Amino acid sequence: MSKYMVGPFTVSKPTSPEDLKLIEYVFDSSLNWSEIVVQCKNYYLTRGELRSLRPRTWLDDNVLSTMSDAVTLVKKKMKYPVNWYLPISFAENTDDPRKCISFAEKHRIKENYMSDLLCCEKVFVPVFDEERNHFFLYVLQLKTQVVEIWDSFAASSQSDWGDRRLHNLLVSLDALFKDDIDQKYQNVWSFKDFRMERPSNVPQQPNGYDCGVYVIKFMVAPEEVTNPDFVFDSDNERLEVALRLLASDVNSCSDDLASKAEAYCEQRFGNCENLS
Repeated sequence: MSKYMVGPFTVSKPTSPEDLKLIEYVFDSSLNWSEIVVQCKNYYLTRGELRSLRPRTWLDDNVLSTMSDAVTLVKKKMKYPVNWYLPISFAENTDDPRKCISFAEKHRIKENYMSDLLCCEKVFVPVFDEERNHFFLYVLQLKTQVVEIWDSFAASSQSDWGDRRLHNLLVSLDALFKDDIDQKYQNVWSFKDFRMERPSNVPQQPNGYDCGVYVIKFMVAPEEVTNPDFVFDSDNERLEVALRLLASDVNSCSDDLASKAEAYCEQRFGNCENLS
C-alpha cells in the first residue's frame, strides 16, 4: 500500500494541495506556538495545543473540548440537534451537584451545548481518568436509559473512582435538569436510574498515547468504529482530526489561516509540488 507524507503524518491516501499547505504551516515548530489556529464559539486552540496531534503524542485535553465545541456548532445548524457533545471540563465539575450547577450556569452549558431534554437521544461526555491517566467516553442513551462506557483500554477500567465518577455525573445531571424532569417526566424518570453497559465491540488501543484520539473518533463516528471491518490507523485519524478542526467553517480563523499557509508555503517551498 502506498504511503504519503503530510507534514508530520504518514498516511494511506494523498490530501489536497490546500490541506497540505495548511498542515505544513500549522505544524511547523519554528513558528509562534501561541498563535490561535482554531477559534470556535467557546474554545480555541493554539499551534502548540494543536501540535499535540503529532504522531505518538499525548493529546492536549483542550483538543477534545474544542472538538466538542465544533461538532456542537455544526449540529446546531440543523434545526433540532438530537445529540449533545459536552466539553471535558463538564465531567470534571460533576463531583458535587451544586458545583455542577454553578459551573453550568457560569459557562452557559445548557445554552451552548444542550437543547430540549425531551428531544435528546444521546449525550457524549468525554472523561479524564486521573488514576489511569487516560481519556474515555460516557455515551448516555436517553431513550433506553443506558449509559455506555466506551473505553479504548477497557482491561484497566475497573475502579472505584470510575463508579463514583459515573454516579456523581448522573446525580449532577438530575440536579441540573430538575425543572425539566419534573415538568416533562412527572418525576418518574431520572438520570441516576440509568443502567451501565460496557459494549464489547469498542475498539482497543495498542499503545499508551492514542486514547484521546479514540475518544474523538467514538464521538464523531460511532457507527464506523463498531463496524467489524474498522481498522484504526493513528496517523490517518490524527490528520483527520486536525483538518476537521482547521478547515471547518465553524473555525473563525480558517480563511486567515489559509492565506497565511499559502504565503508560508510560497516563501518556503516555492510551489505546492515541492512539498511532496
